[in-house]
Amino acid sequence: MALSTTELSAGYRGRTVLRDVTLDLGPGIHVLLGPNGAGKTTLFRVLAAVLAPTSGRVGVAGRDPHRDTEAKRLIGIAGHRAALSPRLTVADNLRYWSRVLGQPRDRRRERVAHVLSLFDLDDLADRTAGTLSRGQVQRVALAKVMLDDPLVLLLDEPTTGMDPEATAGLREHLRALAADGRTILASTHDMHEAQLLADDVTLLAGGRVVGQGTPQQLRTRVMAADGRGLRLRLRARADLTGPLSRLGYRPVPDRDGAVLVDVADDAETETLVERLTAEGVGLREVAPANNTLEEVFLHLKSSLGNGLWDDIPGDVQSGKAP
Repeated sequence: MALSTTELSAGYRGRTVLRDVTLDLGPGIHVLLGPNGAGKTTLFRVLAAVLAPTSGRVGVAGRDPHRDTEAKRLIGIAGHRAALSPRLTVADNLRYWSRVLGQPRDRRRERVAHVLSLFDLDDLADRTAGTLSRGQVQRVALAKVMLDDPLVLLLDEPTTGMDPEATAGLREHLRALAADGRTILASTHDMHEAQLLADDVTLLAGGRVVGQGTPQQLRTRVMAADGRGLRLRLRARADLTGPLSRLGYRPVPDRDGAVLVDVADDAETETLVERLTAEGVGLREVAPANNTLEEVFLHLKSSLGNGLWDDIPGDVQSGKAP
């Protein structure tokens, strides 16, 4: 795995913030999700070798950045504040950070030109950073991170304050980086964006990993124990009310001619689709009616005060639970 931690604990002034965090992340986009105070920023600081762990280890391509200075160059970190000089042009900001990285002049010229092209910034190269939109600033921030061609990217709230069009553009850039073999760990409070972006999600609460997997896997693991069902949105070429009623469901009309129905789990969803198909119903849409990650996140927050996460089985923490 490109990025890993083993029983990682860390904190400040004797106060433990992270507790026994174990991660194994390969190429792709991994979303870190958790309530305020869960330890997300602390985890980023430890992964970037800014804050030393109190116990456990960090691995980047098998090397520990806390012990191997050169391994730190494999990591790029970008906060929601881009650390750009508003008076300098985009190109001059990138040249400055290239010098900070200690790159030789020829290497600086090559890398600045490369990242400007990579993030579609050529037309903005001579604009001062202070005149850029939020979306443009975030692209420059990513370009800055990519100057040293890191294997691992740590992105803290990368889409904060961006409009939908800019967010979609940034998502495409991140997808391209992941397809090129990068491992990206991003935190966000935008549940819709997290669901669109994530190959998988790590849930952090109280400084511990309380779940890992795809959004749907997390919903099953985290919420099924509570007996929470799944609300589906169904759309077909013909009216669904009759067939669903005959099968014992209570359809609720939704927009665009769709209907909402409640099922117990994914297995019942598959059975329902099979039964509707057998009735000759041509389905055009079968999808969760709610944002899956938002359901999980809200359930997690409401459960923290009830001690639900006090004793978390290791197979759930590791994402290996069935």
